Amino acid sequence: MSHYSKVLSCFIIFCFGLLQTSTSLNLRPIIGIITQPTHAHNSVYGEEYIQASYVKYLEMAGARVVAIKGNQSQEYYEDLFKKINGVFFPGGETDIDKGIYATSGKYMYDLAIEANKNLDFFPLWGTCLGFQLMTALSSDGNDHLKRTDSNNLTLPLIFENDFQTSRLFKDMPADLIEILKTEPVTQNEHNWSLLLKDFFTLPNLSTFYRLLTTNVGRDNVTFVSGFEANQYPFYGIQWHPEKSVVTWDYQVVNHSFNAIRVSQYFANFFVNEARKSNHRFNSIEDEAEAIIENAKRVFVPDFKSPEAFYFNSAINILPCGQRILLSIVSITCLVFIIIR
Repeated sequence: MSHYSKVLSCFIIFCFGLLQTSTSLNLRPIIGIITQPTHAHNSVYGEEYIQASYVKYLEMAGARVVAIKGNQSQEYYEDLFKKINGVFFPGGETDIDKGIYATSGKYMYDLAIEANKNLDFFPLWGTCLGFQLMTALSSDGNDHLKRTDSNNLTLPLIFENDFQTSRLFKDMPADLIEILKTEPVTQNEHNWSLLLKDFFTLPNLSTFYRLLTTNVGRDNVTFVSGFEANQYPFYGIQWHPEKSVVTWDYQVVNHSFNAIRVSQYFANFFVNEARKSNHRFNSIEDEAEAIIENAKRVFVPDFKSPEAFYFNSAINILPCGQRILLSIVSITCLVFIIIR
C-alpha cells in the first residue's frame, strides 16, 4: 500500500470514528424532575416534594433521577443543567405562573431553548401540570387554563390527521395506536385545561407546538391533550401515563395490560430522547451524590393519593462521605451498646 493510500485510509477511519462518537447514545441518562411546594397538611415532611410514581416511571425505562430544587440561584440551575440529560415537569397542584415550580421550570425551559439552538440536544417532557406549565412558558408566561369536567376520567385519544408523521408517534406500533384510539387507557386528573380554541388564539402556541391529540370532557368541551414542539425535542401530554403502571389510588385508573404497554411506550420514548444528550456529571462520585436514591421515601397514607413521596428534607441530606462516616459512627455505637 502506498504512503498516500495509508494516509487516506487513516483519515477515513478517523472520520468514521468521529461520526460514531457524535451519534453514539448516552447509556447513562439522568433526568431532572422539578420539585413543587408541599401541601400544608404534609409540611411536616418538607417544603418541597416529588411523587415517587414519576421516579419509578422514568426508572422503568432505564433512566435515573435527580431533584431540581426550588428557591435556588441561577448558578445552581445552570450547573445542574450541564449534568443532566433531560427535564421532566411532573403533574401536581400548584401555580404555573408563579412560585417555585414555575420559576424552576422557566430556568430549565430557557436553558433548554438556548442549548438546542446551539445544537446541544436536550429534551423536555411535561405531564398534566407540566404540560400546562409548558403552555405558559411558550406563550406569554401566564396561566390561560379554563375549567373543565375532566378529573378522574379515562379516555381514548382523538388524533389529529397527520399525527403519525410526528416524532412522538411515528414509531409507535400500529396495535398501540389502535389501543389509544379505541380504549380508555389515558388517565385524566385535571380540573383545568388548555381549550382547543385557545390553542389557536394565544400568542405563539400554535406556531411553537404541533397539535397531536385532543379530548372531550364530561362537559363536552374539547381540550388539548398532546403536542410536541416544532423545532425542539419538547413534548407534553395532559394525561398521566405513569398511573397505569405504578399508582393505585383511583379505582378508575386502567391497569390493563394494554394500558401498561401504552405507558411503557411513552416512558421509553422520552428516556431514549434523553440518551441523545451528552451532558455529564463531573465524576461518578458527583453523580452518585446527586441521584434521588440517596433520599428516603416517605409513604403518606393519609394523602388523597396514598403513595410514596420524596420531600426536600430527605433529598441529598448529606454528601456521600459524610453519610459513610455517619454510618460508621452509628454501627460503632451499636456495637458498644451490645458489648455493654
